Amino acid sequence: MWPVLLDERGMRCDPRSNALRSRLRASIDDRELEQFAILNLGFVAVAARNGRVRIKLRPAVTAPAALSALYLFLHEHPPHRLVVSWYDGCWRDEIMGWGEGGWRRLTAILEAAKLPKSRYSRLRTPIDQLGSATPLRHFFEDTSRAALSVINPTYLPAPLKERYVLLTEDGNGELRVTDFGDTMMSRSSWWRQKARGHRIDDMPDWNYGRWVGDAYREARQSNQPLLEEVKAVVNWPEVGILSHSYWRLILPHKQLRRPTRLLGVTVDKPDVGARQIC
Repeated sequence: MWPVLLDERGMRCDPRSNALRSRLRASIDDRELEQFAILNLGFVAVAARNGRVRIKLRPAVTAPAALSALYLFLHEHPPHRLVVSWYDGCWRDEIMGWGEGGWRRLTAILEAAKLPKSRYSRLRTPIDQLGSATPLRHFFEDTSRAALSVINPTYLPAPLKERYVLLTEDGNGELRVTDFGDTMMSRSSWWRQKARGHRIDDMPDWNYGRWVGDAYREARQSNQPLLEEVKAVVNWPEVGILSHSYWRLILPHKQLRRPTRLLGVTVDKPDVGARQIC
């Protein structure tokens, strides 16, 4: 299925056409020409078939006119399923449904190229780095209560009951939100309304969600508690860009023939917490 190329003027062109090859003064084959135009000239490749649309682009260089043409194309050909391949140092692929969630995801991918790349950090932290008065330290050291809390978060101590997220592994190895505390993800009412049953990666700032998911996947693989100092700049569409700094404890729980569960509990660092930066 050959795509249509949306060029830097927002015009549609055939990647196999002699006219395009002549305009770009290219001597490479058709597939290489398509990739060259996407990676270097800001073109977008779009292919539609039987209600499915595939998009291929490099967000950091995508031409504004090509992007406008892409949104027009999607308006004219609303897909049942959208496959996006994008380049940010390596090729990445994502399959998504359409509707409001699809628009948000596609916008997050495109906007990510405009944000600083070094906006996340997580550092493994020994328990003695947490002050003796920190409720997270007492919880971590109470191993029996911690184990019970992964099974049932009502066992969490009162100061932490509003600051947890519980994930469960599905049959495909994806980590999906099962439950969360009253203040978790409170900066996005849209996400809180739909979070249960969705992947942790699917947060409104998708790059942040995927990065958070990586930490939980690491804890799942090691099957050991993971305590980290976390700093992140997060784009919350409803409130803007915030800088966060917090402690996070992830507790995995594996049982034979039962889905793996992971409990994440966070406490804001008192010296920083969350700051609006944009």
